[in-house]
Amino acid sequence: MKDYQIRYNTDSKDDSTSWRLISDGKEILVSNIFISSKTKTTKNFITELNSFKYHINCTGNLEVRNNVAYITDESEKYVFKKHILKTISYRLLSTSLLIATTYTLGMDIKLSALIGFGELLIKPVLYFLHERVWHKLGRKK
Repeated sequence: MKDYQIRYNTDSKDDSTSWRLISDGKEILVSNIFISSKTKTTKNFITELNSFKYHINCTGNLEVRNNVAYITDESEKYVFKKHILKTISYRLLSTSLLIATTYTLGMDIKLSALIGFGELLIKPVLYFLHERVWHKLGRKK
């Protein structure tokens, strides 16, 4: 991962070189930039111009395809996978707990398992519907 400073190319004669990507003293000219990583903005006062220059700064991995720059923070991919695995493990843990609880309270193991697997199928649907209602309520103002 590298640090990049992004500037609009005021010397550009066409859209193919609209943006300047600067890293390690090297410059790459591209038509567009897509950033999927943490960014921040900075400004520097340029005495010769008697004004400020504004920059976008980000850290990530650069890939240029068809004169378009893509800067991504690969750690986000790993975080997403971790969240998916955590969600699955939580569902399995809670279903196992439900099966163990119903069995401990005197239900037959087959009935306990049936209740647990039913819950495993129903709760994600219920959660989705719950999220949709909250989403719609959140938009009404």
